[in-house]
Amino acid sequence: MPGPFEKKWLCISRTVTYVGWSLFWLLLWDVAVTMDFMLIQGAGIDLPLMPLTLLCSALIVLISFRNTSAYNRWWEARTLWGAMVNSSRSYGRQVLTLIEGNIEGHADERGNPVKEVLFNRHVAYLRALRAHLKGDVSKARLEGLLSDSEIQRAQESNNFPNDILNGSAAMISEEFAGGRIDSIRLARLESTMVELSNCQGGMERIANTPLPYPYVYFPRLFSTLFCIIMPLSMVTTLGWFTPAISTVVGCMLLAMDRIGTDLQAPFGASQHRIRMEDLCNTIEKNLRSMFDAPARQKLMTDPQDPQGSAWQPHRLVV
Repeated sequence: MPGPFEKKWLCISRTVTYVGWSLFWLLLWDVAVTMDFMLIQGAGIDLPLMPLTLLCSALIVLISFRNTSAYNRWWEARTLWGAMVNSSRSYGRQVLTLIEGNIEGHADERGNPVKEVLFNRHVAYLRALRAHLKGDVSKARLEGLLSDSEIQRAQESNNFPNDILNGSAAMISEEFAGGRIDSIRLARLESTMVELSNCQGGMERIANTPLPYPYVYFPRLFSTLFCIIMPLSMVTTLGWFTPAISTVVGCMLLAMDRIGTDLQAPFGASQHRIRMEDLCNTIEKNLRSMFDAPARQKLMTDPQDPQGSAWQPHRLVV
């Protein structure tokens, strides 16, 4: 177990590496300005501290305003995925209990094979949605969940997750036409699918509508200008201490700007992204557990699997 000093060092190293090369170039600039003034007798800009303080305060307000907007986007995306988890559980429960399962002499509630198909399609829907939000639905692993012909249509569709959901709705309608669902149960299932569609629409709105360009550009521009001016105005009073003070202040500004940049794209590749793979894996395990509950059997079987199950617990990879 790491000691207190190791934890502090780990925290400092993560902070420095998070800011990245911007902090390194800022440190070089601060050292160059200080050495020029102290050794080569250069001239600094003897500015009073009050204008620099006011500029820093205004910059902090601007960055904080942008970061608040970015965090609201991130939190809405996380809320929508939380609603997707809950709606998926409700959907699985309704498929098991509301669709008539006692057909062709099967007393088990899973006797209707359409239930297995709907469960598989919902897992495929989640995988396709995750890849769709990342911009490349072809990376979704859908083998064994959908037919080959339907998977091939993914490249031709502009919204493949929605197509999967429509296909599931069509199967439920066929069950209604076959008398295995009454109108009340059909309405309840349709209501849950509408909730799923609404969650997807909210995620797509966030993914396809970035923050306005000035929200992203202006904080970065003004932070860079401030970091350039700061050592020039501080070196006449701080001397050799200028690199330490200027770099620490610049590190805080650069870190705040980086945080806002990462949060504004919750489905991107930053370390602050929404962990969609973990959420999808949670839903998949929940659905598997629900389907296996009556007799503790697996949802899908594979003759090549010695245990007779192709749907093993795993981290969902798309």
